[in-house]
Amino acid sequence: MRFWAFLLAIVVIVAGGALAVRHYGIDLAALSGLQKFAATSQEPQRQGGQPRARGPAPVETARAAASRLSDDISAIGTLLAEESVAIAPETSGRVAKVLFEDGQAVEKGTPLFQFDTDLATSDLAEAKARLKLAEANYQRQQKLRQTGNVAQSAYEEALSARDVARAAVDSAQVRIDKLTIAAPFSGTLGFRSVSEGAYVTAGTPLVQLDKVDRLQASFSVPELQQQAVAQAKTVELTADALPGEEFTAEISALNPAIDVNGRALQVRARLDNEKMKLRPGLLVRVTVKGPEREAVMIPEAAVVQRGQGAIVFVVADNKARQVSVRLGKRMEGKVEVTEGIAAGDVVVTAGNARLSDGAEVEVVSAAAAVAE
Repeated sequence: MRFWAFLLAIVVIVAGGALAVRHYGIDLAALSGLQKFAATSQEPQRQGGQPRARGPAPVETARAAASRLSDDISAIGTLLAEESVAIAPETSGRVAKVLFEDGQAVEKGTPLFQFDTDLATSDLAEAKARLKLAEANYQRQQKLRQTGNVAQSAYEEALSARDVARAAVDSAQVRIDKLTIAAPFSGTLGFRSVSEGAYVTAGTPLVQLDKVDRLQASFSVPELQQQAVAQAKTVELTADALPGEEFTAEISALNPAIDVNGRALQVRARLDNEKMKLRPGLLVRVTVKGPEREAVMIPEAAVVQRGQGAIVFVVADNKARQVSVRLGKRMEGKVEVTEGIAAGDVVVTAGNARLSDGAEVEVVSAAAAVAE
């Protein structure tokens, strides 16, 4: 009887364990692994009771290099035509002829518009007739004056009338000449805004004329850089519309006054455009070259920001030395160091995030000196 009770107890225990494993998801393999971990955790004590020592930290390095830099000034500018004018009539009238094509290049004095001259021609004919009469009267008075048969006042009146008639003829001729509008300088025309037969009033813009074989770059620089710009002679220009091309312009003028709104100095620079690649209104990027100077360059990856400053780890005798640095100009993945690093120093570029001063390091990759 006792045997059967004992056997029943064992069956109940086994069944309860199986049910617990199935219900609660107990991992028996994990339990056995935990035992293995407990066994291995005691291995160091069995090997002497001391933890295994850490080795030197693996790092990548590069060598600081001497280079020549210039403190350039960058600005955004706009191209302007050297000469630009909106052609407009001085008198009102009807456009009789348009004597050019849109976009045509013209020389100075080329006729562009011909206005109706009928009324002006009639006025000129009338003025010439009055002049003819005035000259005949003057000649008669002059002959009478020679014989003493005319008063001095009558002679002077005839002389004045003749001169007034001559002036009227000249004035009528000028009015006719102004009805033909010509180009004031050589350049390229834009799109005309009127057609033949249109009546326009004085001052109405008819077409734009630009001289584009020479252009001006207009840009502004901060007032603090006015001295550097005043010493410069030329600037370099690039345009997003012409990638890969660079142009040189000569500084022609500085505005004598500073713009009080933007605290900036307006600058103009002239450049040749004989190949007609550039156009007025084009946006350009301007670089004013500064004087060259000696500098020490390192990769930007070597700089670690700590608090309010920057540090660099310098490697010597397989140990990392922490150096506080002062940074200058940045360019293309490199940065200038103005204080703290000398040319030829080996600096850590990778693996420096967790380094400490005096830590042992192992150089796994060493780059050449930073390219100038």
